[in-house]
Amino acid sequence: MKKLIVLLLIAVTFGAKAQLGDYIESGRGSLKAGAAYVHDFPGLHGLAFYGEYSFPLNEWLQGGMGVKNVETSGFPRTASVNEYTKATTLDFSLLFAAYHNDNSALRIGAVYSFSFYNIRRSYPVYESHTTSPATENATWQVQDTKSRISGFGLIGEYEYYFQNNLSVGARVSLCKVYDHVLMGGPFAAVRF
Repeated sequence: MKKLIVLLLIAVTFGAKAQLGDYIESGRGSLKAGAAYVHDFPGLHGLAFYGEYSFPLNEWLQGGMGVKNVETSGFPRTASVNEYTKATTLDFSLLFAAYHNDNSALRIGAVYSFSFYNIRRSYPVYESHTTSPATENATWQVQDTKSRISGFGLIGEYEYYFQNNLSVGARVSLCKVYDHVLMGGPFAAVRF
């Protein structure tokens, strides 16, 4: 079912682009580059950098394809193990322009992400069950995992246009990396 939804999303994106080629060629597509603060589960924080090509499907809808690099780290369980998430994702987005005019746009929508990740997590192993605090009896085993995953997320963004071809904005998203992570930060775009 997931594969069918992804294939339909990709087909609609490319089909709409083909049908609206004159509109897109009129200088409405844009390249975005941005950075974001990332919050994984409690104790893991980091940065993400992304690039995206976005294009209008009609006056109210915008499609996008992008790639993002996410790195988080921290000591959420014990001070002896630095846990991390490192991921590269391929994103396909569909955004609805809830508000737009000649100077700005406010968009909300969905993103489907294919994530390729490396993670390190630590888990306690208890050597004995005594009355002393559990952390004194525990050893922290490290588990490194490398895999891929995909899933849906949510995006909200505000974009302000300085000139005909330059804009800046801010984006907040809840997206699939290893698990869902919260991201937020600025971006700049060049429209052509």
